[in-house]
Amino acid sequence: MRKRVLVWGGAVVAAAALAALIVYFVRVGLDNADKLASVIGLFVAIAGLAVAVYGLRSQPQQPDEAAKPGTSASASASGTRSVAIGGDNSGVISTGDGATNIQMRAEASGQGRIYQAGGDQTINEK
Repeated sequence: MRKRVLVWGGAVVAAAALAALIVYFVRVGLDNADKLASVIGLFVAIAGLAVAVYGLRSQPQQPDEAAKPGTSASASASGTRSVAIGGDNSGVISTGDGATNIQMRAEASGQGRIYQAGGDQTINEK
């Protein structure tokens, strides 16, 4: 809910700023409005570049394990129908005779109840 309020608040502020700029540009004339819009665009571009550089530098550098020479992601499993996952494989695995995988696309309600989109499967956990 808080996220929705922030998005709508940002949209209202952006619309108000746009309306104020339009009114200002109409009052000062096209020539002055063009010059001012160029200057505003320059500062917005510089701010965007600064935010992008900050975002790149704020992420910690993590070495890629697969890219290091001499290392490999190894995993071993033993026994009937055993599964071992190595590397960055994080998919779904089903084992057994005629095993199938069912994934629900659902959202939990406020009571922790999950309804499948088709409505034929429900999970109640509290």
